[in-house]
Amino acid sequence: MSGLDTSHFVVLDVSAFPVVTVNNEAIVTGYGKRWTSEMDALIALGHPFAIVYRGAISDESAEDYAQRGQWLVRNRAVVARLCRVLVVVEPDEILREKARVRGREIAKAFGVPHRAVATMDEAADILFYRIRDAD
Repeated sequence: MSGLDTSHFVVLDVSAFPVVTVNNEAIVTGYGKRWTSEMDALIALGHPFAIVYRGAISDESAEDYAQRGQWLVRNRAVVARLCRVLVVVEPDEILREKARVRGREIAKAFGVPHRAVATMDEAADILFYRIRDAD
């Protein structure tokens, strides 16, 4: 994986690039600044990628949510071009449905396909096709 030094990433696990997994332990108050700098590095590479959340994130601070939202608005075009899919893996049916509904808003606002699935196997199938068809 040329161009990405994995040691500089805390919020985003890029070790399996082009699949990027969000590190849930790094989602603590104040993480938004780190997330934006890691996303800057990711999009600077210019290669397609996919993002995976293991579990729905529900305890994000308002400040971090706003900071990420502002970054996404500023970078909407490049994110829509490079991010092939955002997948939330959530085993709990109720939380998965909430993630699915929220994902519709994300897809509409930022042009990134969104899927909410129950297992990593389901996610792997989606990721395989989205990444394979990236070029």
